[in-house]
Amino acid sequence: MVLILPYNKYLDIVLLMFYNGLQGGVMFTFIHGADVHLDSPLRGLSRYESAPAESIRDACRRAFENMVELAIEEKVAFVLLAGDLYDGDWKDYSTGIFLSQQMGRLGRHNIPVFTVLGNHDASNRMTKALDIPANMKIFSSRKVETVKLDDLSVAIHGRSFGTQHVDENLAAGFPFADKGVFNIGLLHTSLNGREGHAAYAPCTIDDLYSKGYQYWALGHIHKEEFVSKSPWIVFPGCIQGRHIRETGAKGCMLVSVEDNAVKKVEKIPLDVLRWVLCPVDVTDVVEMREMLERARKAIDKELVLAEGRPVSMRIRFEGATRISDEPAAYPEQFEQQIKALAAEIAGDDLWIERVENAVTGKLDLDSMLSDNSAFGQLLKEILSTSGDSDEVIGLGEVIADIRRKVPSEAFGADSLLNLNENQTIERLLEEAKQMLVGRLLTVDSAK
Repeated sequence: MVLILPYNKYLDIVLLMFYNGLQGGVMFTFIHGADVHLDSPLRGLSRYESAPAESIRDACRRAFENMVELAIEEKVAFVLLAGDLYDGDWKDYSTGIFLSQQMGRLGRHNIPVFTVLGNHDASNRMTKALDIPANMKIFSSRKVETVKLDDLSVAIHGRSFGTQHVDENLAAGFPFADKGVFNIGLLHTSLNGREGHAAYAPCTIDDLYSKGYQYWALGHIHKEEFVSKSPWIVFPGCIQGRHIRETGAKGCMLVSVEDNAVKKVEKIPLDVLRWVLCPVDVTDVVEMREMLERARKAIDKELVLAEGRPVSMRIRFEGATRISDEPAAYPEQFEQQIKALAAEIAGDDLWIERVENAVTGKLDLDSMLSDNSAFGQLLKEILSTSGDSDEVIGLGEVIADIRRKVPSEAFGADSLLNLNENQTIERLLEEAKQMLVGRLLTVDSAK
C-alpha cells in the first residue's frame, strides 16, 4: 500500500528534516591561547652586539596582535586564554590600555574572550585598576564557573588563580560534563608536573578524563604539547618565545568543532622573533673551512624554518674531529668567526646568542692519552678533573671573587653566569677543561 501525502504536508516534513539537520550539525571554530605575558622583555638581548633590542622590545604585544588578527580573519566564535595574560605587575597603565584596545577589536567583530588568571596574573596588583572589557569574561578564583553559549551548544567551565602560588587541585572541583553540548575545561595548571615549570594547581590526566569534557584548554607550560586526543587535552605553549629556553615556533591552537566533537586542532605560529638551538655536526672534518661550511648549512636550514622572522640563535658544535683543539684553544676567536659568518648570511636578522663547543678530539687526543709521557699524564689529569664544584680545590674562592667584581644583575636567572645553578658551574668547568686541552694540543702540534 502506498501512502500519498498532500504536497503541503510533504513539504513541511522535508523542511522539518532540513531544520533538524542544521540543528544537529553546528560548526564553529575557536582559538585556544595561553601564556601571553604581555610586555615581558625578551631577556638577554642587550648582550648581543648590534641586536636591535628596541625594535623588538614589544614582541609579545605584536604576537598578541597577530592572534587577534587571526581570530578576526577566521571569524572564530570565541577566544580562550588559559592564564598568564600578564607578566606580573605592569610598569605603567599602557599594558592594560593595550589589552583593552585589542579586546575592542574583537568586540567590534562580536568575538567574546574567556580567560582564567594564572600565577603571573594573580601577582599583578594593578589588574583591578582598569575595567574589564565588555566582551571579556574572567572566571572566578573562588569557585568553578560555567558559561553556556546556547547558540553553539557549548559549556565553558573555568576557574582562576586567586594567589600566585596555588597548590590545590583545581580540576577536582570542576563539574561533570553537561549532556548534549560541547564541554570545555579552561585551566592553568602544571598537570602532573613538567620540567622547568613550577608545580601549580597540580592534577592528573585521570582527573581531567573523569569530567567527560571534549576539550581541555590548558596553560602554564610554555612548550606546545598534545597531552591527549581522546579527549583533547592541550597546552598551546606561549605565543612568543622570550629567551633561549623557549625555542621553536610559538603560537596558539585553532580548533574546529562539528556536531559536538573536535574535528581539527591546528597550531598557528604567532611569534615575531624565533629563538633557535642550532646543532652543527662536525664529525670527521679535517680543516676549519669545512667546519664553517657545515655551520653555514645548518644556519641556512634554521632560517628557512623561521619563515622570514628575525632569529636569535645558539649554535652548538658537536661530534669528533682531529681539529677539535683549534676552536677549543681560543673560544672567543672562534665565536667571533661564527658571528661574522652569521652577519654575512642574514645581516641584522640573525643574532648569535651563544656558541657552544661540545666537539671532542679524535685520534690525536687518544694517542696522547695512551702515551705515558709527562704531557700525556698532564692531559689525563685535566680531563679527569671532577665536574663537582665541591671537589675542585679553590673554586669556591674564585667564584666569591667573581661575585665581588661583577655587578649582581649579571648573575640573574637568565644569565649565562647564573652561578646559583650547579649546571652553570659544571658547564664552566667543562669549557675550561676543553680550552686548556685545546691550547696544550695546539702548542704541542706546533713543535
